[in-house]
Amino acid sequence: MFQPVDLGTFLAFVTGFVLLVLFGLQAWYDRRDALLADHRRLNSAFSCARCGLVYVRPRRREEAACPQCGWKNVRLKF
Repeated sequence: MFQPVDLGTFLAFVTGFVLLVLFGLQAWYDRRDALLADHRRLNSAFSCARCGLVYVRPRRREEAACPQCGWKNVRLKF
């Protein structure tokens, strides 16, 4: 029914499979981290000139209203 397999062949197969899974997980997490870093990098930071609140808005914007007082502020440039 089953064909006998040499122990060395079996261990090589298991080791190769484990390495393939580990490299696949590494690639997946690297891609996920790169996408998250791009998302964070594209945020714009603002400091309200009226109330002093520091806040972040998604996407690259040059101007955004303060969520606390509604004052229009320009993006912080570092």
